[in-house]
Amino acid sequence: MTEMNPAKSINPFVRPTLATKFKIDFDWWKENDKSWRVFLTGYLCEEHQAFFGNAGADVMVDSVNPETGAVTQIDQLQDTLINHCARMEDFFQDKGTLTDSVFRVFLSNGNAPLDAEEISQIINRPADTILKTLSGPRIYRGVRPIL
Repeated sequence: MTEMNPAKSINPFVRPTLATKFKIDFDWWKENDKSWRVFLTGYLCEEHQAFFGNAGADVMVDSVNPETGAVTQIDQLQDTLINHCARMEDFFQDKGTLTDSVFRVFLSNGNAPLDAEEISQIINRPADTILKTLSGPRIYRGVRPIL
């Protein structure tokens, strides 16, 4: 279970709504879950599972935003997952849990922010259930509201 860091927790007085955007906060996840890399490795395609299974160190690579041209540093594992493995045809699973399905949506869309209604249309689950799950006290796989 991922624990919350109180210093970086969500303001309890601001309640997310159906229009609130969410995304994976990788920085929060890295700070609050020491096994985040192991978890992400399980989402890689077979080819990259073998590659990253042998590579133990964190490697940072340049990532270029196609819309703005801005260059940022990103973990190679995270970059490979978002830009290759999550775009493969068999990445989505029909019988996944709600939190797993939401997580896969963000990985496959490059972690672009989405609200509960938009997520609902993609995974065919009720938007209000998605909102309740993502706005509760527990943070699943770093998926947090953008407030």
